[in-house]
Amino acid sequence: MKPNQLIVAITILILTTTSTLAQNEDIVSFASSTPTNEISDAEKKHLNFFIVTKRTKGKLDLATRFNVLRAKLKGVLRKKEFIAVVARNASRMSTRVEHHLKKHNAQIGTIWFDSHGQYKKGYSLFFIGKDEYSYKTINDSAISKPLEQLAPYSDNKTKFIIGSCYGGATYKRPSIDYKDTTRMNGDSLMIAIGKIFKKANIYGSESWVMTKPGLFRKKAAVGGFPGRKLFRDYCYQPAWENVGKWNFYDAGINEFKSSNPIAMDKFGNIVIRGESYVQEKDLKKDLLKNLQSLETGLYK
Repeated sequence: MKPNQLIVAITILILTTTSTLAQNEDIVSFASSTPTNEISDAEKKHLNFFIVTKRTKGKLDLATRFNVLRAKLKGVLRKKEFIAVVARNASRMSTRVEHHLKKHNAQIGTIWFDSHGQYKKGYSLFFIGKDEYSYKTINDSAISKPLEQLAPYSDNKTKFIIGSCYGGATYKRPSIDYKDTTRMNGDSLMIAIGKIFKKANIYGSESWVMTKPGLFRKKAAVGGFPGRKLFRDYCYQPAWENVGKWNFYDAGINEFKSSNPIAMDKFGNIVIRGESYVQEKDLKKDLLKNLQSLETGLYK
């Protein structure tokens, strides 16, 4: 090879190598400046759940049956966003919920636990099938395990709703025989749930959670108070004083505060009402009348 040809060949080789290195550097630089494929909580798919306790055989419970039917119907119509689960116990509930979450590669959006409260016990609680959840039981590993199974599927978009009457109550209520008072400790229950669902928002009611038409239509369908005479007993005074009041615990920032009543839209998403139930329905006079007419000896 002639000297001139050799110089040209070496020059071409140097230029080619420099160009390749520059391209590689550009690739490395691009890769380092491109964000990772992590998906934010807001971008993840979220499923909403409505958990209903299975009716006890031989026991007529129209409210529960009504909720089961309308939740199942809503689940059929909105099966990509909303799922109804009828639970015999907490373990079966968590297994079914987890199955749907895995199937849809989703996180928990709203999970509403529809349940009766038991005022006579003197503390806030809700049931998942036969299993009781309260500040007294939540630290039992057998009770907490089904919730812990679902915890990895929760994030800061998750809303955990205690749908039982008095589920988030914080007041002291008179005992049935009026001899003493007991604190309901609904806040303790909500905070304990927040320790399991570490980023979730937990909601619970100070008073009654009613069953009325329009539950999945943004209406105040869970607000109100019962009409039966026994609820005019003096021991229910704190429940009357707190009609329509809800509490909210943000587990992510450890903040507990009061909330306006909640409702659900047709997809099972939580909607916070703009006014308290009493203001919205202009019930101040009615509630005052009921409070003034409370009697002893009605609770039997």
